[in-house]
Amino acid sequence: MSVHRFVPELPARLRRALGRHELEACKLERAGSFVIRYSCPGDQAELERLAALDGRSLPEGSFLLAEIHGELVAAAPLDVDAEPVSDPFRSTANVRELLRLQAGYVRQPRGVLARPAEAGAAALPDTAE
Repeated sequence: MSVHRFVPELPARLRRALGRHELEACKLERAGSFVIRYSCPGDQAELERLAALDGRSLPEGSFLLAEIHGELVAAAPLDVDAEPVSDPFRSTANVRELLRLQAGYVRQPRGVLARPAEAGAAALPDTAE
């Protein structure tokens, strides 16, 4: 099992598009590094707490977890194609997006199919500038 440390950088185009308030929120989120790791059986209670905070049910199976300073802030299911659950009281938009992308890469060899709308969108080149 490998542990990845990410410090997401905000693209210049996004910095220009964001207002001051949103940019400050992103800076707060980027203030420190975070860890993405695979879940283990001992994480079940924290996963259930996170799902309850998010007001969603927790799918069965394994997860990729995102931790900031050792605290679980988001989790993406690996056995089903579903949106990550996250702590709604923390700024986790960038962490959730990286977690969602990483879970998609991990899911591909496992044979979990993407939703048709996402599969079609992924096949189209990004032409927005």
